[in-house]
Amino acid sequence: MGLENLQLSVELGLWIGFLVFGGLLIVFRDWRIALPALLGEYFLLCALLDRFPETFIPRTLVVGEFTTNALVAVKAVTGLTVVGILTLTVISRRWARPPESEQALDEITEARLRWAARRMARTQERARFSLWVYLLPTFALAILIAATYALARLYPLVGSVNLPETTFWFYVDLTWYWLTLSGLFIVLFAREVQEICVGLLLCLAGVDLLYTTLSESMGLLAIGLLNAVSILLALGSAYLALLFYLRLQGWQLPSAEEWD
Repeated sequence: MGLENLQLSVELGLWIGFLVFGGLLIVFRDWRIALPALLGEYFLLCALLDRFPETFIPRTLVVGEFTTNALVAVKAVTGLTVVGILTLTVISRRWARPPESEQALDEITEARLRWAARRMARTQERARFSLWVYLLPTFALAILIAATYALARLYPLVGSVNLPETTFWFYVDLTWYWLTLSGLFIVLFAREVQEICVGLLLCLAGVDLLYTTLSESMGLLAIGLLNAVSILLALGSAYLALLFYLRLQGWQLPSAEEWD
């Protein structure tokens, strides 16, 4: 009985961790918070995959005295890679410069864009210390948590297959629902390309977890392709984010990150 309670506490702790890191991604838009939170989501996903029964995913990877399954290593490499790419993209903005051949705007269009940028900057400055800016995402976070729990109870996709009836699979349902719903929310309310990338990465992580659980045979090739898509998505968003930032810089306009 004590061992079962210990397992339950670990699974519950992982679920609370997913909520905390997901909440940071939803409520705050600062990259100094978002990138560590995204890395934390991948770390917890690795911990959850490591707790899969050995009869379900064999522990074939041995590192010293530590044994785990290969999916943990794949997910860890994917998380470190995508977060590293996004971090380098944010840092590279400091020394990125637009090409000299950038086509200049006419004076009227340039004046209108600068006026819109100044107006947005003043709006952001007033809203920065407004409690409402954090209350609305917090309220949305509470709705997402309730929706996740309701869906996991009403439509347990993982619990509906021929798996042992344990609490662990309910937490797997909670996790993949949470990753998918929070990712969709971030995509819908994103202000920059990289925020869209973070939301899509969470959605892919949720789909990957669901596929891993429902697949009758461990399709490592398909799982590897899903993780490769995550890395390609991070690379594509890095390219588009830098391209968009350089265009704004060429027009002497601030990005959404600089408004904050």
